Amino acid sequence: MKPKFSKLKSEKEIQKSFPKAKIISYNRFKEGLVNPTYKINIKNPKKTVVIKLYKIENLKNIKKTIEIFDYLSKRKFPVPKIYSNNIFENQGIVVLEHFRGENALELYNKSPNKIKQKLLENSGKLLRRLHKIKIPEFWIHNKHEVKSEKEWIKWTQLRVKKYLKFAKENLDKKYYDFLKEEFQDFLRLLKKDVNFVPLHWDYHLSNMITTKKGEVVGLLDFDNAMKGHSFADIGQSKYFIRFWSKDYENFDYFLKGYGVKNKEQEKLIHGYFLLHLVAVTRNIWGKKKYNWIFKKHHKMLDEVMKLK
Repeated sequence: MKPKFSKLKSEKEIQKSFPKAKIISYNRFKEGLVNPTYKINIKNPKKTVVIKLYKIENLKNIKKTIEIFDYLSKRKFPVPKIYSNNIFENQGIVVLEHFRGENALELYNKSPNKIKQKLLENSGKLLRRLHKIKIPEFWIHNKHEVKSEKEWIKWTQLRVKKYLKFAKENLDKKYYDFLKEEFQDFLRLLKKDVNFVPLHWDYHLSNMITTKKGEVVGLLDFDNAMKGHSFADIGQSKYFIRFWSKDYENFDYFLKGYGVKNKEQEKLIHGYFLLHLVAVTRNIWGKKKYNWIFKKHHKMLDEVMKLK
């Protein structure tokens, strides 16, 4: 059962931080978030907060995310303040700060190229900052805990093997042959150097709040945070930009902001881009409601193959 929103319970939880608060209105953010999340307007004081609901079994992961927010906040990252976290009626509720601004993906898709480029450059700079911090003990993935560079390489090799098997059994031969060659090159490069860092592991524009000028003022959703190769985060970002915006050209500005220095590094990032594409394809395989995603993935692969 998915967590259910209760105005009464939400109001009582908000009143732990703002004792006289009353809810004026509330709206659920768009579908697609791991946990149901609501924008809540209150009075006494006049303020907007965010409420995230979660299943009891996700409590450990939520606590980890709260620790991450606290850790990053102390290091001046634009993450939300947590007002409270509580359990009621077999579900959890977190009350957190609301950032004023626009969803970065929505801004990106409606903006001229100059703003798009600025936003991507700033996103790259912020990710670089994240990757430079010391990895705290609690930065642990709930399923895929990787503890070292050596473990990361081994885990990635296993992923490539698993996804190539899937591609061979389910995708057109042209895609399998292409992916096999690409991943062979990718793994050869991967053995040379792995910058082992704290990963966001879901770093894309939908998880950012921005000003109209493309300045990132909010970074959200660390539910999947784990440790690993820095370029894996960038590869996922490249996938999401192309998937939601049909945009390859402007991604160079993300790379510029991050400080990617050479073609070898770009090839590693491209390998992670393809790896994430196949991972998503495999994860939703056989589910008819996701046929539109398969069509997009086929188109993306066709485009990449033409660019080779």
